[in-house]
Amino acid sequence: MLKDLVSKCRTYRRFYQECQISKEDLLELIDLARLTASTANSQALKFKISNTPEENALIFDTLGWAGALPDWDGPGEGERPSAYIIILCDLSLGKNKLTDDGIVAQTMMLGAVEKGYGGCMLGKCTAKPAG
Repeated sequence: MLKDLVSKCRTYRRFYQECQISKEDLLELIDLARLTASTANSQALKFKISNTPEENALIFDTLGWAGALPDWDGPGEGERPSAYIIILCDLSLGKNKLTDDGIVAQTMMLGAVEKGYGGCMLGKCTAKPAG
């Protein structure tokens, strides 16, 4: 039942980094997002998946993990996510399309819980300068 999924869908801050999440599972979660309602049916959100240690490390270094804990840099090695789905918005379709990201992220989180995974929605990402 949906209520059971919602009650199990909580934010995790530590993960089983050695647990591999397949590209197929990640694509299934994105497919749930595709089926989720969007503003004016714009389908403005785009997705980038990562499930390799090398790419995950690059992503991890850009994330802010807990606004209430400014001195915490996130989970340590071995407790970091083994996969990411990055949600991007095509702003050429209009800035108001960004409002869809919350419902899409929640839908994917519910799908992840149904598959036996946990997750964390992060909103702070800081690009690092090249070089």
